[in-house]
Amino acid sequence: MKKQILLLLIAMALVHCINAQSIVGTWKTISNMVINTDGSKTDITALQFKQWPCMADLHTVFDANGKQYMKSAKKCGSLDYSTLAASSWKMNGKTISIANTTMPTPLENTATYTVDFAKNKAIFTHEYSAEEKAKLHTPKVKKVVITYQRV
Repeated sequence: MKKQILLLLIAMALVHCINAQSIVGTWKTISNMVINTDGSKTDITALQFKQWPCMADLHTVFDANGKQYMKSAKKCGSLDYSTLAASSWKMNGKTISIANTTMPTPLENTATYTVDFAKNKAIFTHEYSAEEKAKLHTPKVKKVVITYQRV
């Protein structure tokens, strides 16, 4: 009986490891939802696609060496995403930190998200602290939820 329980536990651990997903790979942003404290939402990606339809071809790559960069088949609007410097990323459990030292933002150089996987999607969520809201001058913003689809 003990042997069967041990084998069952080992099998469950193996299934968990096999089902674990990795952020490494090429992804397409399908939504970038800004959610406010009043529940209102704005999908930044939808607005960008209306302005620059070529952004639908933009991909985000998380490589196995800890680099994150954008690539597109062609120049999109006034920006050639393939010329942007790569960021670095590090994942610890469900938390990913993405550091970009070439384009600092009001929130410094590192963005941290909780990552959940659902089939072929990676869902990045960042809840803004009071300090971050003050730096961004956006007291109504609650969180951002970015959904990527594996390419």
